[in-house]
Amino acid sequence: MNRALFAAAISTLAVMANSPVSAQPFPSRSIRVIVPFAAGGAADNMARITSERVGQALGQSITIENLTGAGGNVGALQVARAEPNGYTLMATIDSVLTINPHVTPKMPFDAIEDFEPLIKLVDVPLYLAAHRSFPGKTLPEAIAAAKAKPGQYSIGSSGQGSPHHIAIELLNRSAGVQFAHVPYRGAAQSLADLGGGHIPLAMGAYTALRQFVESGTVVILATTGPVRTPALPNVPSIAETVPGYSVTSWLGFLAPAKTPKAALERLAAEYAAALRLPEVTERLRKGGMDPAPVALDEFGKLLRADHARMGKIVRDAAITLN
Repeated sequence: MNRALFAAAISTLAVMANSPVSAQPFPSRSIRVIVPFAAGGAADNMARITSERVGQALGQSITIENLTGAGGNVGALQVARAEPNGYTLMATIDSVLTINPHVTPKMPFDAIEDFEPLIKLVDVPLYLAAHRSFPGKTLPEAIAAAKAKPGQYSIGSSGQGSPHHIAIELLNRSAGVQFAHVPYRGAAQSLADLGGGHIPLAMGAYTALRQFVESGTVVILATTGPVRTPALPNVPSIAETVPGYSVTSWLGFLAPAKTPKAALERLAAEYAAALRLPEVTERLRKGGMDPAPVALDEFGKLLRADHARMGKIVRDAAITLN
């Protein structure tokens, strides 16, 4: 081969190497999903249940890594700093991106600009529950009791600045009542005190409340979502008594900002497909999660809207982590 032909061949190979056509199909290796909370929680369960099927469809392993701390901020920061190539994702609850930025001084990342929304998979409604000794057995009765004795009845939450806390503050403002907020270090502690009769009311997920409901020590008054849930169709929504009320957490996947669109689209499609499998849906619903997928641009719109809405609630109620 003469020098001219050799140079031309090298030039052609260089162009091909940098072209999308010659690029390796995505994915060509394993994918890491960071869950910024402990194993066994809702975000972890959602990630494991769905990623198992997605990995099979992609022909690649998907590893789940629990990286906890600072209310989810530690794990989220690692994802924000990861190379944006589609091989690092975050599976999280919405509060990391919609509440934390408004209650955490000096946030280490930008909740909107540092991530690419991939897909929201499920909603996780909370429930307002009462110990059997509480005078109200329905939400209207609970509101009436709170109005008769402002500040006397308390509601336990999973912590200061948590979705449970937001739900309590919005109830106070929307219904014109004064339930006292009692923050705990996690939902398990608050619900244990509710079951023991140490506090009259608490916010919690149904999976955590179920043992107390089945034992007869606790009664569920209402769900915080805008409508009744498939899991408990006989339990009214707070909105049925307090129009416009709605606090529902969601769980979904995000990628680092600037992740290629093709990778995002492929992953979103596969997670949506996994969610349509009856066995996946059944396992999620048993875990207190309601399938409600929203992907890509529409998920981004939802994230920005929830970020703004939660910010207003936090400011109006003067919620801080102190």
